[in-house]
Amino acid sequence: MTADHPRARSSRRFSVGSMIAYLVWLVGQVISGSLTVARRSVRPGRFAEPSIVAFPLRCETDLEVTWMASSITITPGTLVVGTAHGSEAEPVTVFVHSVFDADRDSVREGLRDMEDRLLRMTRGPRWQEREEREGSRDHEGRETG
Repeated sequence: MTADHPRARSSRRFSVGSMIAYLVWLVGQVISGSLTVARRSVRPGRFAEPSIVAFPLRCETDLEVTWMASSITITPGTLVVGTAHGSEAEPVTVFVHSVFDADRDSVREGLRDMEDRLLRMTRGPRWQEREEREGSRDHEGRETG
C-alpha cells in the first residue's frame, strides 16, 4: 500500500492522547450501558425497545472497522449483527441491533459520535478538516466536492 492510498494516509496520524481519551470515553459508555441494562431489568414494564439500523462507516482501514465493530459490540445494549463489505463506490456498512432505542436516528447519532471519536484517535485530532480539504465522503459515504 502506497502512502498516497487513502487507507495509508488515514493511518499516519495516530494519536496516543486521543486513544486514551477514546478508551476512557468507551469505558464510560460500557458503565452507562450496564446501568441501563440493570435498571431496565428490575423495573416492571417494557424491558426493550429494539431497532436495527444500517450504518455506513467512514472507517476505511481494517483496524478502524474492527475497532468500531468491537466498540459497538462491547457496549451493553448494542450488537453488530452483520456487515456489508465496502467497495470503491460504497463504504463498509455495519448493521447494529440496539436493544433500548427504537428511534433509529438517535441510534445513528450515537454511532456517528462513536465513529468521530474513533477516527480522531486513528487519524489525529484534525482529521475532519483534512478530510474536507482532500475531498472526503459525506456521512452516507458518498464522494463530496
